[in-house]
Amino acid sequence: MSKKAREEFYEKQKQIDKKSNGTASKITMWVILVFIGLLVVTGLSLGFMAIQGGFGSSDETVEVEIPEGSTASDIAKILDDQGIIFNDYLFVTYLRLTGEDAIEAGTYTLNKNLGFQEASNQLQQGATIEVATLAIPEGSSLEDISQIIADTMGLEQADVLTQMTDESLFSDLLAQYPDLLTDVSENEDVRYKLEGYLYPATYELDSSATVADAVTMMVSEMENIRLQHTADIEASGLTFHEFLTLASLVEAEASTKEDREMIAGVFNNRLAIDMPIQSDISVLYANNTHSAYVTNEDAAVDSPYNLYINTGLGPGPFNNPGLEAIEASMNPTESNYLYFVADLTTGEVYYSETYEEHAALVEQYVTEANADL
Repeated sequence: MSKKAREEFYEKQKQIDKKSNGTASKITMWVILVFIGLLVVTGLSLGFMAIQGGFGSSDETVEVEIPEGSTASDIAKILDDQGIIFNDYLFVTYLRLTGEDAIEAGTYTLNKNLGFQEASNQLQQGATIEVATLAIPEGSSLEDISQIIADTMGLEQADVLTQMTDESLFSDLLAQYPDLLTDVSENEDVRYKLEGYLYPATYELDSSATVADAVTMMVSEMENIRLQHTADIEASGLTFHEFLTLASLVEAEASTKEDREMIAGVFNNRLAIDMPIQSDISVLYANNTHSAYVTNEDAAVDSPYNLYINTGLGPGPFNNPGLEAIEASMNPTESNYLYFVADLTTGEVYYSETYEEHAALVEQYVTEANADL
């Protein structure tokens, strides 16, 4: 091959190589660009997941308990284990970056696969509050109320009663409500110092409520009643403790507003002449029994609560009266009646001025035969 031919051959090879290198460079550049694009998309996806914690929450809910003293890492681990977030380490970082790592202990109900933002928002709202309804009927005794609290809170009645009658609890309440509780605090004859002071109503208790919390709510409501009726109580000439005692008898002796006002008047008539009130309710409380019929033996029990043998109102309330009984005691119906008796079958109340009239009504309406035992 001549020198000229070789030069032409080499020149053509250079042109071919140059075109090949250009094409390869273009291919390499496209590969790099595609790879960078994938990295960007992946980075954005991971960033979205880091912020959101996933790609949409589930309808499935989980109840999560956050113990006292839990750190942000502890909480994130619990949520990760329950499938609420997808990565505990990233969630801790998210909480610290947003300054939302102060989370209270308690029970939370959360959806699975929550985003970090939504999980944090729900945690910041506080623990799920489970509310229990505590319904205390009018005329319930303290022992009755201890059973209701026990049933509502899932506790043993004996334990609740012990807590309700604890001296330290009473001391705390006395410090909070001295005008309400000072009189009873100085009374050594009462069976339970808080008897009569637990206002019967419906209360809502959250999952963290204690027996002391429930009792405090009731005493607080009774204090509100006292404050609302201070003038009426002072006009009655009775202390609030005596007034509650009268109202507790009225509560237990009648069910209608009219009868309660009339019976309050009968009791006032007896008190005015130093005549024993002679309420069966007092005898039942003295004997710590429940019965529709009181015998002569029952009425002879030696107890300061027995108002068959003692004059006055006794040591203290026989139950916890409601508002209607309290207001009826403030507005007694004036009459000359000294006696009343209720038909044990119908509940209708009959009044009389003399013992002879009363005895005849008792014979007719209150016998062991017709008692609804």
